[in-house]
Amino acid sequence: MHKGTDRYLPRQQLRRTLTAMAALIALAAVLLAGLSLPVVGIAGLTARVGMSAMTEIPSEFKPTPPSQQSVLYSHDGKEIARFYAENRIVVKLKDMSPWVQKGTIAIEDHRFYEHRGVDLEGMARAIVNNLAGRDTQGASTLTQQLVKNTLIDKGLRAGDMNEVRKAREQSIARKMREAKDALAIEKKLSKDQILEGYLNIAPYGASVYGVESASRYYFSKGAKDLSISEGALLAGMTQSPAKYDPTVHPEAGKNRRDQVLKAMLRERMITYKQYEEAKALKIEDMLKVSHFRQGCAAAGKASYFCAFAVNEIYNNPAFGKSVNDRARLLLRGGLKIYTTMDSDMQEAATDTAFNRIPENDSSGLSVAIASIEPGTGKVRALAQNTPYGNPDEEHPRATETSFGVDKAHGGGAGFQPGSSYKPVTLATWFDNGYSAYSVVGGRTYYSAQDWKISGNCPVHAGSWPLKNASGGNNYATSVVEGTEKSLNTTYAGMAVNLDLCDIYKMGQKMGAVSGDPNVKEDFGPSFIIGAASIPPLNMANAFGTIASGGNRCTPIALEKVTDSEGKNLKVPSANCKRTIDEKVANKTAQVLVSTANSYGGRVSIGRQVMAKTGTTDGPKAAWTVGATPNLATAVWVGFSQGGNRHLAGIYINGSYYGVVWGNTVPAMAFREYMA
Repeated sequence: MHKGTDRYLPRQQLRRTLTAMAALIALAAVLLAGLSLPVVGIAGLTARVGMSAMTEIPSEFKPTPPSQQSVLYSHDGKEIARFYAENRIVVKLKDMSPWVQKGTIAIEDHRFYEHRGVDLEGMARAIVNNLAGRDTQGASTLTQQLVKNTLIDKGLRAGDMNEVRKAREQSIARKMREAKDALAIEKKLSKDQILEGYLNIAPYGASVYGVESASRYYFSKGAKDLSISEGALLAGMTQSPAKYDPTVHPEAGKNRRDQVLKAMLRERMITYKQYEEAKALKIEDMLKVSHFRQGCAAAGKASYFCAFAVNEIYNNPAFGKSVNDRARLLLRGGLKIYTTMDSDMQEAATDTAFNRIPENDSSGLSVAIASIEPGTGKVRALAQNTPYGNPDEEHPRATETSFGVDKAHGGGAGFQPGSSYKPVTLATWFDNGYSAYSVVGGRTYYSAQDWKISGNCPVHAGSWPLKNASGGNNYATSVVEGTEKSLNTTYAGMAVNLDLCDIYKMGQKMGAVSGDPNVKEDFGPSFIIGAASIPPLNMANAFGTIASGGNRCTPIALEKVTDSEGKNLKVPSANCKRTIDEKVANKTAQVLVSTANSYGGRVSIGRQVMAKTGTTDGPKAAWTVGATPNLATAVWVGFSQGGNRHLAGIYINGSYYGVVWGNTVPAMAFREYMA
């Protein structure tokens, strides 16, 4: 015997080979027993790890639908955006080209319709390859691959990375568990169901999963329309999606496609003529790539509404115990999310925002528009004059912060509403039995002793030297006149006859509240004319409370959400309830209709509307807020980045403004949108 001979295997390779052969014998025993008898009589032939794997795990494996895209829809049924961790669209087998089915079977598991989940012939071939030090490809059947991919997907959906690692580990124990589950699946599902499951879960490239998404991505067509060559190209990719991606490695993709075509020819799935014709097609001529964007950044004009709706899911325990759980459900749960957004209103709001103040206007001003339906709390539109996303060279003002909403929905505390807050004081006035024609005001100074404060509210008494925005008019007026002219002196005269805590609580009842409950503000008497921070959506909601006859609702964006199996999930409630006496709401509305009429057509929309403008000190922000019985809208204009810049002596969209009052740019935007 020569020393150089290779008749003997190295000890480690021999041990590995014997273990693999033992596993094959164990599998054969189980297969022959049909899972009805325990594996006995082969002691000493199988490794302990293999035996424990076969006897300890349950034999009942339950296939589950794979991770799917979630889709967000408008109230009128239009698609807004898609969300996914894996770009997958699940379809039935009948909606998949027969060529991708045949190609997959030919290259991955040509005995698919003959075995019962585990192919001993393939396992034997794998052992021979293992002995020779070659790749062990071909050892797993499509059924086994379905098991593996399903276990990985289950782990990812549950956020259990330990389960993911177990499903991916390269060990005989894992292969034994996988084989046992494959045998169990074959007892429960037909071959076509197994093939359908595999073709829906298999990877076909970076973030592209399932043949439907793969077909749309690579060829811009549905999977049912794939040709022989296209089906073969996709069938070949699943073994190594990165290696055979035709957009990155066209030569490797072509060679793999040709291997699949050759396998299809060998299995007599195609004729030699079909083989030649399919093989002759150039990869670059076949591809028609469609790049898909996902998430709210891809929602176009509806991006900020989209972000509000997504935060409705993130904030709601009904969609998962933690934010991470809710995010996984959104990205993997195949949700159908039906929202309150009206696509026509949303488009009009976005167009108006950019028309009035272009994205990169020299003024640097921002505008936000928020609309809500009175009496239901349904948010119909959210828009602003910035692109959604992160700033870059082309869009330096892009942001994911929504100026129109509260912190919980992607915004912040809000902005001072100025005189547009006066309807809160007006409603309190009526709630205390006073008349719209009472004559009050005329004073320009109040001391701390003038105010009444009772109960628990964040308001303190203090001195208040005041003036009217336009100067002068320091005389007593009726409440109607004082509202139409927005006289601070009139409203201070009203407030001194009221309890300041009642005014504060009226704001809470109407929905004119801060967007950040964690910010503790301490107000002086001037809060009665809009010194608090309130998001535009909350101001719109306050006017909606008036327009609905005193019914306040929590703003909502979700109408219905179903999971991948069509089950309804609980959505946030608007919790609509009467918070203001109907007569009080109607009297407030009548004065605000009169006020809108006094603006000389600036807020005229072709039907009766109530409205109030507002301008804050500086001025630093300008507002127009108004409503009809079926739509309440707030328009805010200001510097979203803060600072001490003023809305005075400024060019906006090419026009010069000495002062940007609420009845200028905001009123024009309100009229353009609402009309």
